[in-house]
Amino acid sequence: MKKTFLFICFVGLLQISAIAQQDIQRAHNYFNRAFYGDAIPLYEEIAKSNKSAVVIKNLADCYYNTYQLSKAAKWFSYLTSVYSENIDESYFFKYSQTLKAIGEYEEATQILMDYYASKKETTKVEKLRTELKHLENVDAIGNRFKIENLPLNTKYSEFGAAKVDSTVIYAASKKNAKPILSKVYRWNSENYLDIYSHSVDKLALGDSVSIAFSKNINTKMHEATFAISNDRKTIYFTRNNFTKGKKKTDENKISNLKIYKAEWIENQWKNITELHFNGDDFSNEHPTLNASNTKMYFASDRPGGFGSFDIYEVSIDANGNFGVPKNLGETINTTKKEQFPFIDENNNLYFSSNGHAGFGLLDIFVSESKNNIFQKPNNAGKPLNGGYDDFAFNLDSDQNGFFASNRPGGMGSDDIYKLQITKPLIIEDCGQFIAGTITDKTTNLPIPFSIVDVYDTNAKLIVSETTTADATFKVNVSCESQYTIKARKKGYEDNSKNVSTDKARNSTKDGSISLISIAEIEKKKAAEQKQIEAEKQRKAQLAKEERIAEEKRLEEKAKKEQEEKHVKAKKENQLKEQERVKRIESVIKKEPLIEKTNNTIIIKSESKVRFDYGLWYIRLESKEKLDEIVTLLKNNPGIHLEIGTHTDIRGNNRYNRDLSQKRSNSVLEYLVSQGISEKRITAKGYGESKPLVKCETEDSCTEQQHELNRRCEFTIIKWD
Repeated sequence: MKKTFLFICFVGLLQISAIAQQDIQRAHNYFNRAFYGDAIPLYEEIAKSNKSAVVIKNLADCYYNTYQLSKAAKWFSYLTSVYSENIDESYFFKYSQTLKAIGEYEEATQILMDYYASKKETTKVEKLRTELKHLENVDAIGNRFKIENLPLNTKYSEFGAAKVDSTVIYAASKKNAKPILSKVYRWNSENYLDIYSHSVDKLALGDSVSIAFSKNINTKMHEATFAISNDRKTIYFTRNNFTKGKKKTDENKISNLKIYKAEWIENQWKNITELHFNGDDFSNEHPTLNASNTKMYFASDRPGGFGSFDIYEVSIDANGNFGVPKNLGETINTTKKEQFPFIDENNNLYFSSNGHAGFGLLDIFVSESKNNIFQKPNNAGKPLNGGYDDFAFNLDSDQNGFFASNRPGGMGSDDIYKLQITKPLIIEDCGQFIAGTITDKTTNLPIPFSIVDVYDTNAKLIVSETTTADATFKVNVSCESQYTIKARKKGYEDNSKNVSTDKARNSTKDGSISLISIAEIEKKKAAEQKQIEAEKQRKAQLAKEERIAEEKRLEEKAKKEQEEKHVKAKKENQLKEQERVKRIESVIKKEPLIEKTNNTIIIKSESKVRFDYGLWYIRLESKEKLDEIVTLLKNNPGIHLEIGTHTDIRGNNRYNRDLSQKRSNSVLEYLVSQGISEKRITAKGYGESKPLVKCETEDSCTEQQHELNRRCEFTIIKWD
């Protein structure tokens, strides 16, 4: 069961694939036969699941060829984005054309610019820039035509109108055709074209009064654009390859176009024959005659041309015989399409093209004839030309005529418009003026007959002009450019200014310049020199004053800093002294050996440090006391001592003074021997000058009293 189910699915997929392939092949067949209206729905359905390059190309081309340009732009955008490396220039060109048609001019230009730049085709980039400048110049003319949509237009195609005497002859989709019997042109799903006539004085009545031009000329195939001889006895017209009721096609099953001739005999057009230079494998179309009827101009895609359709000329002799067609050459023809030629009474050539600088798809161009040579064609201007196809131009001697267009806002497909030329075609590069007055900078008075030189950005002299008596000048320059204006006059210093121009045509930019005289310059130099010297002196005096002020400031600052330092040091010393005193007081309280009496701090030891009469050696018991003092000094390294020794009154003063000094030295030596720095000790012998017990005579005091006087005192003279 499972195998059966899988087999059914497989067969179903094969059938779906086969149907899809059949649809693709059917769409391709329609496309190759130019049945674009039939191909579009098939390609749209296919594109939902198959966006191959060929499907998208053909779908985009179908919309392009049926003038559904917004949809064409969509698919060309996809094509150029996804398959840019696999498609040729023609698709980028068509994408650009569709963008122009829908009003996206900047993007249309950029598409081609980017493509040419990617291919390093600098020549084409420059050509495109030149064409853009040409279009800007044409656009600057403004509307040079008055146009009016004719009432005879319908929702179908009408084009190729020309006034012949009191009748307008034009081509249109077959009117009043019976749906079952009429043949539909599957390119655009409209009826095939026929030629119609319409009385000039009944144009306002619409197409209902139009009549078939000739039952002999009109057939079930296309008949359109025509040319009629001055004597009205010969008409040339375009028709599919169709003779004696039979259509012929080429190998692609395309029935190409040919130019036929008919003669006016017995009030009807007879003897319809094709011209000898027609062919079954290419098209000839859109015949037109010059004013003398000695030349025919037509469009053809015959081999040997420059592109798609080119314009040719062929001579006609007095007997109506044609010569050999001659291509008008690359001045007129491009690699694209040139069609719908028309020769005015001055032998100027009008034609439609999408290969020259245009505002849209097909634009109408005019090539002036000089010495029977057609010059480089110019875009004929607006509103004749727009974003869509503008073609089939025809003009009378009174500057009135017709053209056709499929632009939006018409009645339907191709419409016929009446035209009137209201402005001459004068194409000029964008120009502006630089104007101004040369004046004296000091007096503001004009300086007549000054020389004004204008330079471009390459320092090339463009123009040199002498100002008028009122010192004014005016020169012509280009738009969107940079210029340097230099003015000069004898007795004055040269001066210059830069001037930029913009896109505003014929506007004037100010180039006024003021000059300063040499005498005024010298005067100013002298004044400036005097001012410089005065300024030097002022600066020197100012520098001196600043230096003195700075010195004073620094002095005051140093003084203030010194004072602050002194105050700070004093405060610090006071704090230190307070801390020292506090520390000393703390030690005094804790240390029983130290005693403060009045303003003197002593070490209590005098009762224990004694000396024998007449001797200075330290007794043994005295050493014990001194050791206590050593310990005290070591615990308080900031104490500085004075060792003061005394004698009794026995002996003379000198002896007693020397003896007491020896005793002080003995104590000092002992303390030093115990590790006390000598710098901390002062030894002084007082002799008998400071007794504790005053003895009038040696015998007036007891031995004990004399011994009290023989003493050693320790006084703290400094305590850090």
